[in-house]
Amino acid sequence: MFSWFEKFAATPQRSIIFLSLLLLLAGNWILPLTDRDETRFAEASREMLERGDAVVPWFNGAWRFDKPILIYWCQAASYTFFGVNDFAARLPSALFTTATALLLVRWGRRRMDIRTGFFAGAIFVTALHVALIGRVATADMALVFFYALAAWSGWELTRPENPERKKWWAIFYVTLALGFLAKGPVAWLPLVGIILGRGLRKNSFRLPLGETILGIILTGALAACWGIPALQQTRGEFFNVGMGEHVFRRSTGVIDGHGFSGTLGYIALMPLYFVIFIFSFLPWTIRKPEGFESWLSKLKQQGKSAALLAFVVWLLLFVLYIPIKIWRWWPERKRDDLGWFLLLQSLLVFVVFSFVRTKLPHYTMPAFPLLALWLARQISSGQKNFQWIGKRVFAMSIFMLALMLGAASVLRPFLLTENVWRQLAPHVQTNTRIGCFGYTEPSLVWKFRSVSTNFVTLGSVSEAKNFLTNASPCILILPTRDLATLPETNGLQFSAHGLDLVKFKNWDLTAIVR
Repeated sequence: MFSWFEKFAATPQRSIIFLSLLLLLAGNWILPLTDRDETRFAEASREMLERGDAVVPWFNGAWRFDKPILIYWCQAASYTFFGVNDFAARLPSALFTTATALLLVRWGRRRMDIRTGFFAGAIFVTALHVALIGRVATADMALVFFYALAAWSGWELTRPENPERKKWWAIFYVTLALGFLAKGPVAWLPLVGIILGRGLRKNSFRLPLGETILGIILTGALAACWGIPALQQTRGEFFNVGMGEHVFRRSTGVIDGHGFSGTLGYIALMPLYFVIFIFSFLPWTIRKPEGFESWLSKLKQQGKSAALLAFVVWLLLFVLYIPIKIWRWWPERKRDDLGWFLLLQSLLVFVVFSFVRTKLPHYTMPAFPLLALWLARQISSGQKNFQWIGKRVFAMSIFMLALMLGAASVLRPFLLTENVWRQLAPHVQTNTRIGCFGYTEPSLVWKFRSVSTNFVTLGSVSEAKNFLTNASPCILILPTRDLATLPETNGLQFSAHGLDLVKFKNWDLTAIVR
C-alpha cells in the first residue's frame, strides 16, 4: 500500500523538498495576507524597496522596530524576482521551512542513516503548526531554521573526535549572528545549550574557553554590521523599542492580551506550552498505546467503573505518546549523548518561554526540528513504524492541500478587507489619500498601498471628520454604525460586510469616495 512512501524514502532530499514545497506553496496565491504581522512585514519590505533603505524597516511611513532586518531583506529579494504580491511575501518562510526539513535529512543521515533523516524531515514539515506557520509571511521560520542549524553545528563543534571542528565553529557562530538578525537574542539559546552540555557532561562535550570567547566576539561583530548603522540612523530607538518593548516587556508583561495578568495568571499559564504541544505537533503526539494492553485488559474486567477508568487511562496514554517515549528512553540517556542533547536544547526553549509572560503558541517552534529528529531516531527501525509514519504524512498532506486549495477559496469571499478592496480598487489612483478610522487593520494598508503612493491615515472615529477636509481624490473608511457622526457625507458611498480574521468578528464598513 505504501510503496510510494518507500520510493520517497529512497531519495530523501528530493522527496522532502518536493513534499515541503507542495504543502507550503499550495494556495499561497489564494488566501490573502490576513494576519496583522503578515501584512506589517510584507508592507515594510515593500517600503524598503521604495525607500532604498536596507537598514531600518518602515511601515506606513513610520519606523518599525518589531524585529531585526533579515526577513525584510528576504522578502524584498523575493519581490524583486516575483513582484510585490502575497505569494512573494510568503515565499521566504516556505523556503526557510523547506531548508529546515532538508537540514534534518542531512543531520539524521550523518549521525544515523538515510531513513532516520527522511523521517525527521517528514515529521517536521507535516507537524500541524509547522504546516500552518511555515507559509506565513513573518520572521518565525527564519528563526527556526537558524536555531536548528545552530543546534546541529553546536553539536558537531563540541564533538571531541570531530576533525572538522574549525568548520563547524565558523558555521555555529555565523549562524548565531544570522539568527539574531532574524528574530533577536532568542537565537542565542543554542549557545546556552552547549554550555549546559559542557557543564553537565564534561567528557562528552569539548568547548574550549578561548574558542568560545572568540566565537562570541565574531557573532557580536557580524550582528553589529547591521546593528550599529540601525542605531545610528534611529538615534538609539531601534534598541530602546526593539529590545525594550519587544524583548524585555514581553518577558515581564503581557502585550496585546497574549497572556493573563497578575501573579496567579502568570503561574497558571506556565505549563501552557507543554499542553498545547500536543496539538501543535499533531499528528506526531498521538498513537495507540503499546505495552499497556495486558494491564488495561485486566482493569476493564473489574466492573463498569474500572472499565471507564481504563478508557480514560487509554485516552491519556494516547495523547501522551512523546512523554511516554521519553520515559521509556530515559534509562538510555547516559549512553545517548545526541538524544540527550536534542532534548536539552528543546527543553531550554520550552522552559525559557514558559517564564516569558506574553504567550503565543508559535514561540516554542524552534524546538520542533530537534524534537522531530529525536522522535525519528526512536522509531526509524521496523516496518510497522514505517507504515505508521507513511499514513500520517499522507493524511496531513491531504488535509493541508484541502485546507489551502479548498477551504481558502471558500473563505476568501467572506473576508472583510477583500470585500472592501474589491469595491474600491477601481477608484484608487496613485495620488489618492486613504483614511481608515475605527477599523485600522494593517491589511488595508497592504491593499491600498499597492496602488497609492500616499501612506494610509489610521485613527479613531473622532478623527474622521478632519480627514474629509482633504482635497480629492480621497477615500474615507469607517464602521457603518459611525457614519452618522460625520458632519457631511457627500461623495460616492460603498458598503462592505465581512469577517475580520484577526478578531474573528464580522464588521459592516462604509467607504466615502471623493
